[in-house]
Amino acid sequence: MKEFKAALRKFLPKIRDAKEKTLNEADTRMRIRLLLSEILGYDLLDEITQEHMVQSHYVDLTVKLKDKIVFFIEVKSIDTTLRETHAYQATNYAATGGVNLCLLTNGIDYRLFYLTWGKAKVESNVILSFNILDDINKVSEKLYLLSKESFKKGIIDKYIAEVTSLEDKNLLQALLSKRVLTAIRLELKGITGHVVKEEAIEKCISKLFNSDIYEIAKSCLKRQERKVKKTVQAESPPSDALLTTKETGVPMEIKTPCE
Repeated sequence: MKEFKAALRKFLPKIRDAKEKTLNEADTRMRIRLLLSEILGYDLLDEITQEHMVQSHYVDLTVKLKDKIVFFIEVKSIDTTLRETHAYQATNYAATGGVNLCLLTNGIDYRLFYLTWGKAKVESNVILSFNILDDINKVSEKLYLLSKESFKKGIIDKYIAEVTSLEDKNLLQALLSKRVLTAIRLELKGITGHVVKEEAIEKCISKLFNSDIYEIAKSCLKRQERKVKKTVQAESPPSDALLTTKETGVPMEIKTPCE
């Protein structure tokens, strides 16, 4: 990381110069190619291409490792403010191309989108965002995640797993689970000496999150409960099943209470 930071520090004047000159999109793209090559460690000739086509359009930059696409890059001119329309364009290319990572940048601001394919639609979320001219220590840690070494060692995969696991909907789902509500209830009793209903705890927790996220989390919990119930029912023996006693090995008839 020390060497990575030193290399980035030497490279940053090229970005500042580009900003001062308000370079157009093509020239900004060239700076990004240099960043990929000089700092992030990709081979300029074999691992960075501008020839990948999606929806009759060429993706600005495509980064590959062993001929496998690892992420797309959509580049805007350095004086362009990144907007939702740009994000849609970038993620749409990635979704159509079957690529789960795409980077949107104007050379200064960087947004990495992670795509997941559901039954009904493709979802995209920003999992990494930074301004390359901010504090170099923080920037180095974030930019390193996009490096060739990061992809080869699986560092970016671990980062993605952690970020996606800690999304609001997952945290809320964990907080609203029966085990956690019971634990909170016991902790509150120990702290206050009062018994609080789980419904009251759930109501307070729900206020900490967006209402849409709350509904998603509740829906997920209900699906889980139904799934567990079906599993339990499938594994339960029928009322007339025969069990063998450990002592004698003789089949033992199981009767229901109503019998």
